[in-house]
Amino acid sequence: MYRALRDAINEGRLAPDTRLIEDQLALQFRVSRTPIRDAIQRLQQEGYVVTPDGFRHARPVVAPLVESDADELCSLVALHEGHAAAAAARLPTDRRLELVAELVSLNESMRREGASPTASRDRLRDIDAAFHHACTHAAAGPRLLTLLDVIKPQAERYNRVYANEILPKRIADAAIEHDAIIRALRAGDPESARRAVETNYGHGTAELTHVIDAPEASDQSSRSRRAPSLTLAKKRSDGR
Repeated sequence: MYRALRDAINEGRLAPDTRLIEDQLALQFRVSRTPIRDAIQRLQQEGYVVTPDGFRHARPVVAPLVESDADELCSLVALHEGHAAAAAARLPTDRRLELVAELVSLNESMRREGASPTASRDRLRDIDAAFHHACTHAAAGPRLLTLLDVIKPQAERYNRVYANEILPKRIADAAIEHDAIIRALRAGDPESARRAVETNYGHGTAELTHVIDAPEASDQSSRSRRAPSLTLAKKRSDGR
């Protein structure tokens, strides 16, 4: 039940600020209230769900999309994936070069798709995700992957919502930043690989927070998707 609710939040089927009413969710997912309650508690611990401030008996809601959250989440992903990239740079040469070949192919695909007049935002996002997945999973241990499983979907929630504003500006630069990751891995240089991944995420995070901080652009994006309105408050609720 936890994963079903988490996926509904990440995919936008439960929009930001949606009140989570146990009875309604139990009917929707055809389960009892107990697994719903347990899932909501776990999602609160992970930051997907918050309780509005100032209301003693307020119902929990899906966490709004806010600048401070985006910065924190993307910084954490960069830290963990940078560590994984450093580990990948220490792989034996044959495995490392196999990884490099896979990343080169993915980066070329991203460049081709980005240059197409009919470029698909979903396809570009999928290729970028595949690049980072390959780089991270090549040498990351189970603890690191577990941490990323909690953090990264929350960061991707932001990327999914703001893809139309970010992707057109980021593809060429992102591909160049990917080249730096590839060079570091090919050379077997752990620290350069770490820095390259952190730089890639740092630039993407700067674009993301800039878009969140621009209400007019965000409102236009929301209207174009015909999705429920999103709360772009400057401060997120601390209630968890």
